[in-house]
Amino acid sequence: MEALLAKAVTLRSFLQSAAEVLRLNGDVTLEQNLSSVTNEDVSNALDQTFLIQSFPEGIESFPRSPWNCKQCISHTELVHHVIERLLARKRSMDWKNANILTLGYREVAPDVAGHRVMQSNGIMCYYPNTLVAALKKPLWKSLHKLTGDDLMTHLLLNYTIFVQLKDAPDSYMQIAGKSLRLQTRYAPNSALDTANRDLSINCVMYARYFRKDRVFATSHVLVKASKTGDPISRTEASRVLRSMFTDAARQKRLSRRLINLIPTVQAMVSRFKACQVEELAKNLTPLNAEFRKFMADNPDIKRKIGERAAKTAASPKPILMPIVRKALDDGYLSQGEVVTPSSDRKRKRREEAIEMLSCASASSPKRGKGDAERATETYQSTRNGKAHEPIDLTKLQQHKDNIKKLLSFATPKKKVYRLVRKFIARVVPKEMWGSSDTKKNWKCVKMMLRKFIFSRKFDIFSLKKCVGELQMIQVEWMKVQKDAKFCPPNERVKRQKLFKDLLWWMMSLLVFPLLQNLFYITEAEGMANEIAYYQRPVWNVISMLAVDDLEREILQPSANRTASSNHKQRLLPTSRLRLLPKASGIRPLMNLSASADRTKVSVNRSMESVHRILTFEMARQPKRLLGASVRSIDEIYKRLKPLFRQIASCPHCTKRQRTSGGDIPMAYCVTVDVERCFDTIRPRKLYQMLKKAIQEDEYLIRKHWVGHQVTPIALSNDSGTSLLQPSFFYKLERPAYPSGEFLSFDELVAQSPKKNSLFVDGVLYDYLTKTKALELLKEHLSANTIEIDGHEYVQQCGIPQGSVLSTTLCNIYYAQFERRVLRKRLPEVCDSVVLPVSCCQHEELFRYTDDFMYITTDLKRARAFSEVMHGGNNEYGCFVNLSKTQANFELATGTGEPAKSATSRSISWCGMLIDPSQLQIYVNYEKLSSSLLQGSIPFNETKAAREFFVNKVVLPIRQRWHALYFDPELFSEDTILVNLFQMLIVAAHRFSTLVEMLPFVNRDMHFFHKCILQILKKMTKGIHHSLELDVAESDSANPSRSYAVKQHQVRSKLHICVHIDVSNSVHTQVWTIGLDVFQFTIRAKRDQVDAKQRRLQGKANWNQLLDTVRFEQGKYRHRMKKNPNIGLRCTYDLNWLLHDDRNASVLKQFLLLDVDSLAYEQKLSRSSR
Repeated sequence: MEALLAKAVTLRSFLQSAAEVLRLNGDVTLEQNLSSVTNEDVSNALDQTFLIQSFPEGIESFPRSPWNCKQCISHTELVHHVIERLLARKRSMDWKNANILTLGYREVAPDVAGHRVMQSNGIMCYYPNTLVAALKKPLWKSLHKLTGDDLMTHLLLNYTIFVQLKDAPDSYMQIAGKSLRLQTRYAPNSALDTANRDLSINCVMYARYFRKDRVFATSHVLVKASKTGDPISRTEASRVLRSMFTDAARQKRLSRRLINLIPTVQAMVSRFKACQVEELAKNLTPLNAEFRKFMADNPDIKRKIGERAAKTAASPKPILMPIVRKALDDGYLSQGEVVTPSSDRKRKRREEAIEMLSCASASSPKRGKGDAERATETYQSTRNGKAHEPIDLTKLQQHKDNIKKLLSFATPKKKVYRLVRKFIARVVPKEMWGSSDTKKNWKCVKMMLRKFIFSRKFDIFSLKKCVGELQMIQVEWMKVQKDAKFCPPNERVKRQKLFKDLLWWMMSLLVFPLLQNLFYITEAEGMANEIAYYQRPVWNVISMLAVDDLEREILQPSANRTASSNHKQRLLPTSRLRLLPKASGIRPLMNLSASADRTKVSVNRSMESVHRILTFEMARQPKRLLGASVRSIDEIYKRLKPLFRQIASCPHCTKRQRTSGGDIPMAYCVTVDVERCFDTIRPRKLYQMLKKAIQEDEYLIRKHWVGHQVTPIALSNDSGTSLLQPSFFYKLERPAYPSGEFLSFDELVAQSPKKNSLFVDGVLYDYLTKTKALELLKEHLSANTIEIDGHEYVQQCGIPQGSVLSTTLCNIYYAQFERRVLRKRLPEVCDSVVLPVSCCQHEELFRYTDDFMYITTDLKRARAFSEVMHGGNNEYGCFVNLSKTQANFELATGTGEPAKSATSRSISWCGMLIDPSQLQIYVNYEKLSSSLLQGSIPFNETKAAREFFVNKVVLPIRQRWHALYFDPELFSEDTILVNLFQMLIVAAHRFSTLVEMLPFVNRDMHFFHKCILQILKKMTKGIHHSLELDVAESDSANPSRSYAVKQHQVRSKLHICVHIDVSNSVHTQVWTIGLDVFQFTIRAKRDQVDAKQRRLQGKANWNQLLDTVRFEQGKYRHRMKKNPNIGLRCTYDLNWLLHDDRNASVLKQFLLLDVDSLAYEQKLSRSSR
């Protein structure tokens, strides 16, 4: 909050300045009032209330003269008078500038709903604003008496007021003024250039519809122009130019530059008309020969495609029935009808409707009576939740091998680029880019097209940068004077603006439609953000086979349910389903955040209030509705820590391992994964659970914003330190409460666990009854409708995966499974009814959505858990994926298969590697290879490197510096150092990858040196913060401990290395290991570049950067030696980390180093010292 407080002044400071102004006028009343304040609450309010002027322009700091400190009206009347004036001001300004005190109030008008406000005849209240009630409390009455009417009115009218919370001194609550959420949304003095048009491959991905008979629509500007003649007239060319350049569209006459371009545009339209796009695509990107062979070898697939196409063409239009029925009911006149008696019009309408129905029935395919009854019965059973029977998972993968083979027929990006380049060269004349002597402009355009085609998802390219590389002098049509040989700076700016409009028009109206209609562009699972191009015929076969598999068990076509669905209006809209390629086939993704009909609210938005209700009930009934569920790394840590400490301090467990010589582990661990969890949940059973979970008849959902300061990295340059302006990030909170519990906003904020935050009330309330919530849930579970390629389907089993409720519903469902199935076979241990109190059995069950992990010290109970889970449960549809089961002991699957044994001492679960034998936890980097890490870094050309470089390096490892991996009370020193070493390896590799990705000539090694220092500082601060946060939470959970005990815990938290001073241990270890890791990472990158014999010109100078890091390491060691507490005792060697087996996979994945090359690295490391 430092940035916010820097712009604000305290109320005491403001009143002292006001008293100084009054004293100059001979009035010392305010000065005497301030000096005579004795009330402690009033004194604290003067120091803990902060003011920011809402409208700096045109508003004076103090009221207009003459003003005084007299109080003539009551405080309530003053507040109502202020609201009345604010409402009058609100009429003449943007709603975003409205004062939050006006929310819930309106001016008095005839026939306006609301309640009259006492002591005011000008305003009405139509819903409560608790901020106004807070201003009417006795404390503010005392402040009103202190300041007087004029000053208090001026403060409430023209200042943003926020107060410090009493119980949370680092948090604040806004009480009046323009919403701080709207004031600090962007950094101060930041200009948003809305004219910048940036390119991203996201613009053409997931194109759902395409034109089979043509690439460009008939409404395309070039298609319409080409139909007028050849060549087109100058008037038609002017219309094309107005679509190309934004400024020309608003002008009555074209500028001289654009008039010069008319002949070129006429030639471009003629070339576009003559260009056979389909023939060009057929020649440059022909269908894969293997795909042709595949289709020839599989006539069944070809027949299915034909049947589906015939079925689609012959299906009746579902919109016919509603239109005919509405025509019969309303009796609207068509243009050709005359006014006739009502009975005649209705009779005529009825006859036309009957004729239309008879024609439609004659053209539609005949269906037997049994088919119609079966369709209606199926839909009704789906609505009632009766059709959700156990699904056969083998049917969902019938075409798995065929789809896997078809996914390998993606079109190479080189061919796609060649097609786009040839098409642009055929359509756009070269004169558009400049004279024949200016070939650089066409090369820049081709380079832009190549970068666009070969880009990854979320990459953003700047048209401004591309235009900056063009030569403007030799472009004839841009010259106002034909003999001009120079281009002044202001003229160059105008020409760059024209070229930017031209390039955007070319990309949006030529390249985008070409790619969208010839290819289906998508990313693939397991390929980071890499993009794949599939030709439409190939993707149509893939989509048809995937939908055919889904139709067997999960989806049901909804074309046959039109008549039955009209009996009840649907509450939720239709969503879309997208198919995502993966290594083993296709993954269906339901996008419930967007509606197929853009005029309707999405499913997730409609279910948001229900989600808040269930979240409230889970917080109120955690044991019943959550069970063993963990929803974040913080919850995992809070439950793992006491378990590990109990096992480590248990004498029986320690003696058992010691007597076995280390053969028996400290604990036994089993992890299982439920196969197709969301598809196998029984919706009808889940709905019965939800009816019992929702206990209130009505709920109130309140909306407010919580702001956190986001401080960007400050980097130094040669001229000094350049500080970026800090900004605020606001998150909308929607807590739910029983409708009878209406708390004031200050009471609501006092209950919030958020720290170091700014709370802004939205004064928005939603009410939702239990009946309405259950209706939404019933339709969501039993009639979830999705759209694929223009066809609607109803999900007939499981729950929607893309829903905002998916994880919540899964937790509620499996919480009951744990309570009624698992606990019958595995009752809770250490219960006096089950086991004696002196037992040494310790256990904990964890579940992250559908991933179970069971840790116990009893081998029999571990085997019992494995038997229950592998045995499956048909009632709940819970069946385990045997291939993902892990355990550190031999186990039987319970299905007749032979026993399994653990292949490694560590078990992977939720991104962690857990060693139950020694009770240690590591980070799992096995699935994060070097290529995936490089592909997962999106690049944005529109931002300066200093704005994103450090954050992009640190972002993916933020969760890795959690106390779960660095708690010295749980883990040994070696484990903490291994986790730190691996985290630094990933950061250093990501750093070197980003250096190579930068498009400019990377010669500023001073900048990269400062980035390395910033990375190490952020990691040090992050580890410190996570450990200190855990200390604070432990203290709040055990408030009875003495101060000495708390201080001892703080010291033990930071005691990572026993030979280093406690206060500097984290800093020393991060910097000592970090500088070494960055050194041999840069050295490995340098050796890879030298091995490939690449030229260093235009690339990063790795030798210079390596020397800079070595110099920084020397300075750091010199500082450590000067420190008497650290210098002589800081003995540390990196060699054992390089040769530790736990780090072998990380070194090989990211640095491509094996055991043989490590000896060479060790030699270089010693020589550098």
